[in-house]
Amino acid sequence: MCRRIISVCLMLGFCIEGPFSYADITETIESAEPADYCIPQTLVRGGFENLIIDHNMIIPPMDHARSGDIFVGARLKSQPDTYWLLSGITWRKIEEFDDLLNSQYQHFDQLPFVVPISLFNSPINLSEVIGDLEIWVGYGLRSAAESTTDSFNEMNLNERYELLWVALPPPSSPATGVINLSSDICVETTKVRKITRTVSVGV
Repeated sequence: MCRRIISVCLMLGFCIEGPFSYADITETIESAEPADYCIPQTLVRGGFENLIIDHNMIIPPMDHARSGDIFVGARLKSQPDTYWLLSGITWRKIEEFDDLLNSQYQHFDQLPFVVPISLFNSPINLSEVIGDLEIWVGYGLRSAAESTTDSFNEMNLNERYELLWVALPPPSSPATGVINLSSDICVETTKVRKITRTVSVGV
């Protein structure tokens, strides 16, 4: 449980001030028979003026638990030698060798089975690059003594990257730009945990 002073503006148009207390309530639901839960590997929402793209990268079993970096890159077909890398939630233009440092989407001491990726922190307007923009995803391996530059070069050397999405021109929609449009991820499970966050106002 955490407690802090904040100001919350409600939909009704007025604000209330803390302190607030937060608590998570976890409910475990089990089934005797396994069931499949499937989601799209790549989910596209909105139009070119307010686009959101979420992707789930699957790491091959041979690289599970190895140290590495996830990379998300963008480039224009009209400028193939210029590209940007997503560093956390910020897109960084890569112009010099040193720009590669700390330009990974996320670093893992041990790469997991699936890595959720949000390409844009908020809806973004890409109407000016329709027919030109490409989005790529990939990962590179490195030791603790090596840098992001080493993992980026390792990714390129071993071709651990793939084209994820292209901004196809009209009449195509943003969703049709997904390279593997019909790809789903299905998880077989017998147990589900429901986590509910409660908020209470203190004195």
